[in-house]
Amino acid sequence: MKQARKRAPGAGRPAGELGAKRATLTFRLPPSMRVALTAAAKKKGRRSLGEEIVIRLDASLRRNRKEDSWPLHIRALSKVVAQIAFALEQRTKLPWIEDRYTQEQLSKAIDLFLWTYSRGEVATPPAVNAEAARNPTDTMLVDRLGEIVAGGVIAWLKSIPEPLPQEALAKIKYSDEEIEYPEAWWSFWNTERNLQPGRQK
Repeated sequence: MKQARKRAPGAGRPAGELGAKRATLTFRLPPSMRVALTAAAKKKGRRSLGEEIVIRLDASLRRNRKEDSWPLHIRALSKVVAQIAFALEQRTKLPWIEDRYTQEQLSKAIDLFLWTYSRGEVATPPAVNAEAARNPTDTMLVDRLGEIVAGGVIAWLKSIPEPLPQEALAKIKYSDEEIEYPEAWWSFWNTERNLQPGRQK
């Protein structure tokens, strides 16, 4: 009797970016969505259609978990700021990113909203005083904390490298393995790209 051939250890499909996948889910999707997902998988490298779907679902779940961890007043703020910005641009007919007048009015509008819903007197919080005490040479920390925080976010957005074309990426080696563009970087890179002139159409 012919013996069944055993598969060599490690043989078969590679685990992929999210590790081994053992659960199976079958579903139907619109043809246009399949075309878009296939194009996205091809653009980002040697992903299969299934891998593209799984990675996008994982990214969506991660984003939801992160946003669900934000306090309610932070989630409300993000929605209201977007509403104010959209309503203002409807009046000026110009995007704030390309027009200083619209930007200045947006800053005033957001400041009014924050002032209306904030409470208490203007006093430096104990946590900020403690941080300032640990950094006595930083004389601007208390008065410019907001700018410091915003500067950190801006620096982070601008530090995300642009994804390389797949043909160029395939030529780059590190420890004999091809470099993958981290999935977590895509949303930040797209955010920075959407803040560039000409991306508002």
